[in-house]
Amino acid sequence: MTPRAARWIEVSATVLMSFAALATSWAGYQASLWNGSQLASGDSATALRTTSTRNSTRAGQERLVDLELFTSWLSAYARRDTVLERFYRERFRPEFAPAFEAWVASRPLHNPAAARTPFALPEYRLASDADAQRLSRAADDASAASRHANMASDSYVLTVVILATVMFFAGASQRRSVSWLRLGLIVLAFVMCGAAIYRLFTSPLG
Repeated sequence: MTPRAARWIEVSATVLMSFAALATSWAGYQASLWNGSQLASGDSATALRTTSTRNSTRAGQERLVDLELFTSWLSAYARRDTVLERFYRERFRPEFAPAFEAWVASRPLHNPAAARTPFALPEYRLASDADAQRLSRAADDASAASRHANMASDSYVLTVVILATVMFFAGASQRRSVSWLRLGLIVLAFVMCGAAIYRLFTSPLG
């Protein structure tokens, strides 16, 4: 190998190692940002699911209250106990009352097409149930964001590994006496540096 070629390899190796060191710092910084985003999204998803479960449990309890009062009213109605019937009817929850009134208006005793119970009507809606579903969807979105952040972080970590390999091969090319081996190492370092640059430009920013 001529002195000029050896000098070219040394300069190229120095440039590659300098660039790889700078790019490693940037990739490490981005990996830490995405790692923080992953943790934040994961915590948010956990909190949302907890609240969703709490609302879902409340909705079940409210349905049970509505069912118990309706069953008691139905029993009083069947016995023609108007006092007890009115007593239960006045204690219907506000979310159940519209469905009950719509069910009564459908004349279920004489209308075969009427719903079997007020619970089957669209008028029966629970705010806590709607909140539980909304929070569950939000938790799914947060989980998806956490997975995306994890993939982005892993991508930058892999880029750091590639850049570390670039520095290894570039440094090794300066410490070999065999000409073809030095040339092969610096070419390999350039190829891997190109792959690292491509990954840096195509990876999302944190």
